[in-house]
Amino acid sequence: MKKLLLLAVMLLLTACGNEADESGAQNPEGQNEETAESSEGEPQSEEKDESSMTASELLDEASSAWGDTVSYEARQTSTISSGESQYVFRTITTRSEADEIKVEVDDGEDIKTHYIVEGEHFIYQGNNTEAQDAPREIGGSDYGALVSDLEPYREGTLTEVESGYELRYTMDEKEDAEPFFNDGTAELLDGIDTFSGQVTLQFNDEYQYTGAKFTLTAGSGEEEMTVISNITMDRVGEVDRIEKPKNM
Repeated sequence: MKKLLLLAVMLLLTACGNEADESGAQNPEGQNEETAESSEGEPQSEEKDESSMTASELLDEASSAWGDTVSYEARQTSTISSGESQYVFRTITTRSEADEIKVEVDDGEDIKTHYIVEGEHFIYQGNNTEAQDAPREIGGSDYGALVSDLEPYREGTLTEVESGYELRYTMDEKEDAEPFFNDGTAELLDGIDTFSGQVTLQFNDEYQYTGAKFTLTAGSGEEEMTVISNITMDRVGEVDRIEKPKNM
């Protein structure tokens, strides 16, 4: 089960961009599992038409139009299910035009907020702010970098919808997930017997990356885990500063 959980976390961090990676808060290892129904409803379907543009061309347009953009707010809800157990956690990541990032993590029991300001890392919880010893950098967390991280989806299928575009990438076997791993993490795929997944990226008609839905099912022996994650991207290029606790 541990390997399946690590695999799920790594794919959550890489498949839709790494916007929450700076806090280290996306790893639910050691958290209590809960049995619950996800409160996220399925989005209403839109009519889809084959696009005259390829997925690769769309990503080029997105990079050209938004590659220099820094700030955004990303809201992510992730559900990890295994057997009758279900673990739901939510994050809100805000990156400002200044050298700062905020990641609020809600595991259903506690809310913990990470702040990284000019390399200094603070954790705010229960009206208390605690400075962390190890400095953290936020390089690669800006919006343009998240768009660059979508590079593996160039081989996906692009369709036009009323709101803009949807880019779909299907993984029928674990080899299809290899582009999302580096040499140090690819070993997580060893010992995985069954694997399937799909990522759908949303873009508006200005080629702005606006959100994603990620699903994955992986099995090892008699154990199987399913992950569903939904991301929305807002306030792109509009966050001047992050609101911080007074005692920070």
